[in-house]
Amino acid sequence: MTTSQDKIDEYSRSIMEVSQNNKPESFDKILSFEFNDYDLHGDIVQTHESVKGLLEGHSYPKCIQNLLAEMQIAVCLMTSKLKFEGEIMLQVRGGSTHFKYAVLNSNEKNETRGLAAYDSKIDPNSSFNELLTKDSIMTIDIMPKEGNPYKGIIDLSGSSLSECLETYFTQSVQVPTKIWIYSDAPNSQKAAGILIQALPTKNPEKQKEDFEHVSVLTDTTTMAEILSLPNKDILYRLYNQESVTLYPDKEADVKFKCNCSREHYREMLTHLNPDELASILQQDGHITTECHYCRKTYRFEHDDVIEIIKDAKKHQNG
Repeated sequence: MTTSQDKIDEYSRSIMEVSQNNKPESFDKILSFEFNDYDLHGDIVQTHESVKGLLEGHSYPKCIQNLLAEMQIAVCLMTSKLKFEGEIMLQVRGGSTHFKYAVLNSNEKNETRGLAAYDSKIDPNSSFNELLTKDSIMTIDIMPKEGNPYKGIIDLSGSSLSECLETYFTQSVQVPTKIWIYSDAPNSQKAAGILIQALPTKNPEKQKEDFEHVSVLTDTTTMAEILSLPNKDILYRLYNQESVTLYPDKEADVKFKCNCSREHYREMLTHLNPDELASILQQDGHITTECHYCRKTYRFEHDDVIEIIKDAKKHQNG
């Protein structure tokens, strides 16, 4: 006998099978929308190529892949609300677990890069709460090109990254916020998220009811659907009985972009001990550096290193 749950599971499996090889045009983009009858607005983001760029070249276990993909979604959703020029960094340190840290950087163009560290004893199937214990710390740094930087501490008592961020927005920023984040990074290398947030209102009681109503509707989203269907189809499925305005003209791209360069690593080398640089040059005949974010290597040949050593001596002598 086929039950309703069996039908739901079969539907989800079929969607996920399509998801493996299908990437709608809406992926690697953020789309904003607003509820015309409620003082609420939102964003939906779906990523694929940007997740691949984030994880490519690394051999992260499943739990780290999902954490970084979720952090990428979270930062994109937060950046869309900040409306500033500058950088944002979401960082978490693991405390007493085998997970050490993860960091995700982005800017107003949603150009993201990230990195994580852990030891060999980590359980690849660790949950969010198993990775991040009571002595773990999560922070958000907002560094605008103009104005003062801001640093906030995010409470990690929630059972997921989205719950922790909801608490941060509601308590620290004092803006009622609901966030849904989905990641299938180890398999399809896709992730997605939806953010619903309150707008200024003259009727807080009605807004509270509206917020709960929209949250219930959004809770019906499945990972299979949001990782395979175009963002407009997702929003129509969720809110087809509501009056919603989409802003496709403001749809923003999301991409993985590392800001490393040969010049950057050359400058870093000039701050090392000149004798150490000379020793490496004598032993290897060159110096090679690697970007920990994108794993790109930069090789400096003999004559280049001689000039770097000269500059390093200048730094050493003040």
